[in-house]
This record gives sequence, structure tokens and C-alpha cells, in this order.
Amino acid sequence: SHEIEVELRKVETRSIGDYISQSSNVASLHYQIKNCDDILARMEEMLSKFQNDLGSISAEIQSLQDQSRSMSVKLQNRQAIQGELTQYVSDLSVKEHLIQHITDTPASEREFSEMLRELDHKLKFLNLQSFNEYRSVYDVHDVLFKLKFKAISKTREFLLSKIYLFRRPMANYQMLQNQLLNYKYFNEFLLAHSRETAEQIRSECIDTLSKIYYSYFKDYYHKLMKLQFEETAEKDDLMGIEDTAKKGIFSSRTTFKNRSTVFTLANRDTVLTTELE
Repeated sequence: SHEIEVELRKVETRSIGDYISQSSNVASLHYQIKNCDDILARMEEMLSKFQNDLGSISAEIQSLQDQSRSMSVKLQNRQAIQGELTQYVSDLSVKEHLIQHITDTPASEREFSEMLRELDHKLKFLNLQSFNEYRSVYDVHDVLFKLKFKAISKTREFLLSKIYLFRRPMANYQMLQNQLLNYKYFNEFLLAHSRETAEQIRSECIDTLSKIYYSYFKDYYHKLMKLQFEETAEKDDLMGIEDTAKKGIFSSRTTFKNRSTVFTLANRDTVLTTELE
């Protein structure tokens, strides 16, 4: 054990010598370790700050996601109402070309008929929305009603002018009727928005056509009456006629019930049957 103790002291002495000889390296290692600790501390601080920044970014991302979902819901709601709102505005708005064509365009033009259909649609839509206290309804109410009265006046004058053409002598009634049928929507518009005016047009048309038909039938009747022959059959015209046939009181001519022709068969075929019997 003594030898071991001595040996350990020798080793310790040598170790101390080695340590002393390497003291500069140990000091350098100490400084390096210290610098590493400082660097690691700074890195730890930076990582901690980065972690905090990541937490803040995560919160911002969550907030952006919430905002995105909210905006998506709003967009869907707006898209859902966009079609109905666009149609509502289109049905209720009064454009400049509508006013211009209703007030200035002649009723015989195609543009007037198209604008009359559009005005009819807007008036019917206005009636449906009249129970709603919308500002938009009040804004266009007066304008549409003024256009309605103007359209009623123009269509009334136009239809009456077409009906009065039937009263001209030698008028082509078939052509005039076909022309009048092209504007049958005018009467539909009047029936929807002014029944009194439509009834007036109807009465005027019936009165005019009734006079025309009366004139036609009257003329036809007189022409038919002229087709009857005034000549009566005599003994030289027909076989088997008796000279003692009954004659009129004031006329020497034989009187026949059927005066359309002197060669009417009448009941002369009975002569054959009676003779055969």
C-alpha cells in the first residue's frame, strides 16, 4: 500500500506538471468555452424571440383565416342577392330610351311596340311592389304613370285611325284587318291599364264593321233580287201547258211561284207517273 501511495503521488506530481505546462491551453479553452456559452445564450435569446414572433404570426394567421371565412360568407350572401337585386333594379328602373320612344316614336314603329311591352312589364311590377314602402317605388311611380297615360293616348289614337280607314270607299278590308291584327298587343295593353279606353275602341270597331257588313248584305240582297227573271212561261216555252191556266186579275201573264227560270221542273214529273198508272 505504501508503494501504491508513492506511485499515486508521482502520478499526481506529473499531472500537476502537465497541467502547469498546458495552463495556457487550458486558459484558452476556458475562454473558448465561455465564448461558446455567450453565443449559445444569444442564440437562445434569438430563438426565444423567434418563438414569440411565431406565436404572434400564428395568431395573425388565425385572425386572417377568421376574416377570410367572414369575407367568404359575405361574398356568398352578396352573390345570392345580386341576381335578385339586379333583376329588381332592372324591372323598376326607367331608362332614357324608354321615355324617348314612348313620347316621341310613332305608334306604327317597331321600337314603340317593344317599349310598350317593357312599360307594361314595369307597370305590372310596380303594382306588385306598391304595398312595399320602398323609396325606389315612390321615385319611379309618377314617371311610370305619366308614361302610361301617354302610351294609352297614343295607342287609342292609333287604333282609332286604323279603324276609321275601314270607312273609306273601296277600302281593302282584308288588308286593313291584317294590318290591325299586327297591333293586337295595343288592345291587350289597353285592357290591362285602361278598360274604358279598350271598351271605347271595341265599340267603335263593332259599330264600323257592323255598318260595313250591313252595307255588304244590303247590296248583296239587291243584287240577288235583280237576278230574278220577269218573263213567265207561255205555251210556246213549255210542253203540256194548258191555255186555260189561271191568270192574274190585272195581268194576262201566267203566274208561277218559282220565277227564277221558265224551265223549272216544278211538279210536271207527276204527269209521267199518273199516265203510267
